[in-house]
Amino acid sequence: MTDDRQDRQFDTLLEALAGLAAANVVLVETLHEHGVLDKSHFAHAFARALDTLAPEHRGGMIEQVLRNLRDRCMNLPPRGASDAREWLDRLLAGYDGQKRDAP
Repeated sequence: MTDDRQDRQFDTLLEALAGLAAANVVLVETLHEHGVLDKSHFAHAFARALDTLAPEHRGGMIEQVLRNLRDRCMNLPPRGASDAREWLDRLLAGYDGQKRDAP
């Protein structure tokens, strides 16, 4: 019963985080479409954040999200599966492996 509860809590947290990330993209896109802001300024801000990202955050989700936001704000075409999606797939594969190994 505890494993079911932990699985549901993990899924709920994951959905909430994905929703928050998506909301940021929608917000920037909407404000750009209404002429409130120029999203290229956000692209430069995300690029600066990537340039100054601490070493412990490189290769993780923070870097992937910043890279994806920068690319979206620059209207770059998707590079296959998103880096964030690949990171999430690796995370979930490890989580599923831990569940199977649990007694």
